[in-house]
Amino acid sequence: MIASSAVNKDSFQVSTPSEQEVRMTRVFNAPRHLVFDAMTKPEHVKRWWGCLSEGYSVPVCEIDLRPGGAWRFVNRHPGGEFAFYGEYREISPPSRLVFTEIFEQYPDSVSVVTSVFTEEGGKTRMTVTVRYPSLEVRDIVLSTGMAEGAGISYDRLEDLLAELQRS
Repeated sequence: MIASSAVNKDSFQVSTPSEQEVRMTRVFNAPRHLVFDAMTKPEHVKRWWGCLSEGYSVPVCEIDLRPGGAWRFVNRHPGGEFAFYGEYREISPPSRLVFTEIFEQYPDSVSVVTSVFTEEGGKTRMTVTVRYPSLEVRDIVLSTGMAEGAGISYDRLEDLLAELQRS
């Protein structure tokens, strides 16, 4: 496991507000413009997204950050690779980001991800709501360990944010 000094690890919460949704919230010790940048710039995303432990990397991170623009991330791990892609629907820096997300192995299962970034006393609360095409797809995704993986990735994100603020 990659060591992390993430101080807000305990703020990570996962819920299922509806039959088709998963909601994840996390507080970061950084201003929201920096959190938004870390979520949308390839040089930053490659350092935290899907980086669950040693042997994980993001060799492909393509982001065309505009409404209608595409994105694609490939995660390499000890067991192989998997890829996700989608299209940006709404971009309102630094407060909101909406995009589709498709797991390449299941191209017919399109989810919609809405991320909201709220300032809270010098920190940022990120609320990510993922709407899946059905209860069945939502539950399959949850059974893969998605919530645990997101929590670890957000620890990496917090580490990156601390590093960016020091430099």
